[in-house]
Amino acid sequence: MIQDIFKTPLYYTDLKLDNKAMANYCLSLSKKHKGRTVSNVGGWQSDNLQGEHPVLNDLFLSIEEHCTSYIKELDIKCLNKIDNIWININGYKDTNQLHCHPKCLISGVYYVQTPKDCGNITFRHPSFDKFQYDWTTEKVNNYNTYNSAEWIMPSKMSQLYLFPSWLFHKVLPNLNKKEKRISISFNIL
Repeated sequence: MIQDIFKTPLYYTDLKLDNKAMANYCLSLSKKHKGRTVSNVGGWQSDNLQGEHPVLNDLFLSIEEHCTSYIKELDIKCLNKIDNIWININGYKDTNQLHCHPKCLISGVYYVQTPKDCGNITFRHPSFDKFQYDWTTEKVNNYNTYNSAEWIMPSKMSQLYLFPSWLFHKVLPNLNKKEKRISISFNIL
């Protein structure tokens, strides 16, 4: 018998939102503001969004709704309040390097625009360094959720991901030469 211990809960769902309007809004903001560099290598990342953003209101409500389900399943005490939220726009070869989101409970990302070959999101096992020495490709028949050091999930338009903020992740480079990947990331207290 196998009993799973120390599971890592990744929540995902498709949202029915107006991605075209959100993409246009995100692109217009990128033309007005310099942005910042945090985990992004190339591309544009907005400062934390402040004030009113009516085009994004349905997304904000959906995040809170799905986060309520997620934290209920995890049985944790969470305010379910968006602490900060920002926009990522990645062109050709732009990427987001490996990082986590300290000082919050839940983090997430919503994919607004994902052209072909735009780069998927990769989650790293908390014991990644141990995997590198012992659970090598020579010893694993087929990779699964028990024996993988990293797990790749698709960057798919309309997809919302929620995960523990301590979970390290990165986004692979956008290899689409013509179109940009647009996502909105956030942290929940």
